[in-house]
Amino acid sequence: MIEKENSPYSLSKDSATLVLRTTSFVAEKGSVLHSGIYNREFSSLLAAFTFAGIAYFFLVMRFGKALVFYALSLVLFVAAFLLFRMFVFRERYLETVLDKAGAKAVISLRWIRKKVLDCVPLTDITGIRIDTKKTEVVNRDGVEFVERISAMHGTVIPGFGEDTIFYSLNLRLADGTDRTIFAHSSMQDVMAVYDSIKEFLQR
Repeated sequence: MIEKENSPYSLSKDSATLVLRTTSFVAEKGSVLHSGIYNREFSSLLAAFTFAGIAYFFLVMRFGKALVFYALSLVLFVAAFLLFRMFVFRERYLETVLDKAGAKAVISLRWIRKKVLDCVPLTDITGIRIDTKKTEVVNRDGVEFVERISAMHGTVIPGFGEDTIFYSLNLRLADGTDRTIFAHSSMQDVMAVYDSIKEFLQR
């Protein structure tokens, strides 16, 4: 298994199967608010707080104030936070399985449940290629505004406001279409996956 700390992908393979999982499969920057402020932990925290607050409100309205309701609300908050983080605000990832025994390639999107996006015969894969895409900052005024707000709160968003080059790893199919299975700004990571898949398909 290839899986570095904080890596955008994991890759495992044996003689018959290669499995690539990645949370990075779209060649574009994420939302600034989403990645810098409203991350999954904060969203889970907010949802859990709302849930526990509503539960406490109904208990008080029904039975009146009691110390035990504070404790119950705290327990509900912790449990709701864990459940929201694990099941509702869990990170989506793309899974690509190259199965020589079944002679097929299956590309699936996994979030709350698995959704198969494509299933093609391995013989339909005619090649693997890397494409590049440059994303440019369009709203410079918006960038300056967010940077000022971030500076006021002592927060730094790495890479924010900078042009970025993304490298997309694509499977080329016999009908001339491509299937993107990995996209990232790190050329080293994309090349590592490229080499592993190419070696697997050629042997």
